Amino acid sequence: MRLTLLTFLVLLSTHLRANDTFVTLGAGGLVSSKTTAISMESEDLTISSHLITVKYVFRNDTDRDIDATVAFPLPELDGAEVANEPMEIPAKDPLNFVHFKVEVDGRPVSPHTEVRAFKNGHDITSRLRSIGLPLSVYDSSCSTAIRKLAPNVREQLAKEEIIVDEEDSRNNISEHWPWWQTRVQYFWSQRFPAHSSITIRHTYRPVVGGGYFYEGVGRARDKEYCGDPSRVQQQLDRVRKNHPKKKDEIEFYERQIQYILTTANTWQGPIKNFHLTVTTDHSYDVLVSCEKDLKQTAATRYEALRMNFHPNHELDLLILQTDEPLADWHQK
Repeated sequence: MRLTLLTFLVLLSTHLRANDTFVTLGAGGLVSSKTTAISMESEDLTISSHLITVKYVFRNDTDRDIDATVAFPLPELDGAEVANEPMEIPAKDPLNFVHFKVEVDGRPVSPHTEVRAFKNGHDITSRLRSIGLPLSVYDSSCSTAIRKLAPNVREQLAKEEIIVDEEDSRNNISEHWPWWQTRVQYFWSQRFPAHSSITIRHTYRPVVGGGYFYEGVGRARDKEYCGDPSRVQQQLDRVRKNHPKKKDEIEFYERQIQYILTTANTWQGPIKNFHLTVTTDHSYDVLVSCEKDLKQTAATRYEALRMNFHPNHELDLLILQTDEPLADWHQK
């Protein structure tokens, strides 16, 4: 006898700061409906500003195989943010903009993809499809597709604030971009054999926020990430003292990373063994975090080990670095 377990999506947080900073999109790991059948034996999470790798060991201790539809949701993309905010989006693919990859017990898996469109929480997928608009707000064909719509259709969509559609030849203004939200998830069929463990590993490149770090104003940012402003300043001063650049040439830039931890609570029991590793690009980088047990174990590595771990908050990291982040952020 086999049971079917449906794995649900989790809504992903979007942190948006001022217009001169990059948008951060917080993604996380695999989720399930609340179950007493499958436990998470271990989670090995490695985070950098370039790549996130997660390796899980799941175990089914029941007498029956369990067939599950396992899903991983990408961060929700908002059309207004994509069009107007600085965003370092890792890939140009409108459906896999974080280079998501997954393997099970060492074998690559080709997941299915579901993409849906929403406006203020209402599903408008069918409506957009019926008029020939792409569903992803990150699709480069969106603006052209909007311009090709019949004038009365464009007018109605603009009235409902589903699109921005502005033409002003006198002032040389022409704006056509989506104002809805896109949600993408990957899913695949997964069997959890009775009295057995399986290993699922996935990787993706995070959408990392940040911008110039104003040290005087930055004290509020220190506290947001549980940093002691005086201690953070001491670390910055130490970097200036030891850095090859001249002291007055050194500026610091923020790299903000968020990982959704609390979805692990949907599996049976706690995470029995949780290992977190954060790596920075250079020994001069300064890591600020609320994770008190995150200790530096090498020049560019920080680690934490937790047993029987029930996450009660998300993981927010601030890395202050002396190398300026990429300036070629996406803008339509």
